[in-house]
Amino acid sequence: MWTGGLLQTAADAIKLLLKELIIPGRADPIPFTVAPILIFAVCVTAFVVIPWGPALAVADLNIGLLYVVSVSSLTVLSIIMAGWASNNKYSLLGGLRSAAQMLSYEIPLLFALLGPILMSGTLSMQGIVQAQRDLGVWFLVPSFLGLVIYYIASIAEVNRPPFDIPEAESELVAGYVSEYSGMMFAMFFLAEF
Repeated sequence: MWTGGLLQTAADAIKLLLKELIIPGRADPIPFTVAPILIFAVCVTAFVVIPWGPALAVADLNIGLLYVVSVSSLTVLSIIMAGWASNNKYSLLGGLRSAAQMLSYEIPLLFALLGPILMSGTLSMQGIVQAQRDLGVWFLVPSFLGLVIYYIASIAEVNRPPFDIPEAESELVAGYVSEYSGMMFAMFFLAEF
């Protein structure tokens, strides 16, 4: 039966669900287990304030954009926790390298968000969408430079090429996830994507 690779993602998900969860003998089991859960929970909770329609959001916070930025910056904590809990010097170095890269690109990412905040006059995600509707133009048009900076910083934030330095392919180490297997490994990569 020809599927053209369409079922590859489903097959990978089933494979990762069925794989054994291995915690290395020298690893600290509590932070080792909490790190993938924390990074996945952080990524899911960032979607709480994103408006999917006119009245289709889980929560409309006055500080919705600040909430997204604050919650998403907690991924750095879970990455360092994953590298440290593995009790492997390569995982620790990979975690610190990845955290340093994420922190360095969060600053331009935040500055790029200032344009839409100033044009809308609010931090509410619903308010920003409403201000774009009232103005009749998406804010990416008047703040095109901010869009380019945000796009580049967001690619670096999720470790996509050419910003995939934390992977350390020349060292044959997968960064902070070197010791993870099964669903814990999948949680890190679901959060990254």
